[in-house]
Amino acid sequence: MRIPGVSWAWELIRTGQTNYLFADAWMRFYKFIQEGIFFLHFRVFGKLPAPVDHTIRLDTQHTVAFESPDHRIPWGTSRDNSTNKKFVRFMRGCIEREFPDTTCGALDLGCSGGQLVADFRSLGWLAVGLEGSDFSLKHGRANWPALAGKNLFTCDITKPFKITDDGQPAKFHLITMWEVLEHIPTQDLPQLFDNIVNHLAKGGYFIASTTSAPDIHDGVDLHQTKWTNDQWQGWLSKTHPELETAPLRLKYYQFVRHNEERSFLIYRKTS
Repeated sequence: MRIPGVSWAWELIRTGQTNYLFADAWMRFYKFIQEGIFFLHFRVFGKLPAPVDHTIRLDTQHTVAFESPDHRIPWGTSRDNSTNKKFVRFMRGCIEREFPDTTCGALDLGCSGGQLVADFRSLGWLAVGLEGSDFSLKHGRANWPALAGKNLFTCDITKPFKITDDGQPAKFHLITMWEVLEHIPTQDLPQLFDNIVNHLAKGGYFIASTTSAPDIHDGVDLHQTKWTNDQWQGWLSKTHPELETAPLRLKYYQFVRHNEERSFLIYRKTS
């Protein structure tokens, strides 16, 4: 009998990555505790606003990232449904304080199963997730049966796209990418970040994880831009000066996902 996760854990031990294994185990335990805190905070002692029904539309000529190795080898999108209730609560408090009397919005690029989108939607936010592969849509996994075409959409995010909310251009106060940036071909980064900046509200946050390590499955390296954090920051400072670094008091295990490098990009749009 095969126990899920054992072969993965053994591979980390065999390759000397025990520190990452322990860090990941702690993050999983921490997330479990945060699920309980979220439930108590909002559903037992507090009150969540009802999810707001928005008429969300995605305008794109590229509904699936057919050229991406992740579409041909859907390793992550067939498994991931990540969230972190601590991150959700933290960003809710931070952004709603800075944008009072506003319907706040969150956009998750490379959303996989869509749980982070579902969490922000449960807070009454405008919540949208875009996924390059149609695996989760076709297989009806995770949140896609309930939210497909409403909050979750398939889209090649390296091509031009526009999101509207009730017929108006949608602006998001938080745009996230978890273990996605490294999957984007370097030549496609300019269009990707044009899409990000065009959909990010002034003062809004862009937060992403990055890694410079490969990720090989079926002989194919799914990571196409393997840059260090310094390389990402250097590229962004040259190409998008309207994005400025913004510190957040969060530990690595309080983000949605992390890698061995614990590398994150945290930016705000200043203009």
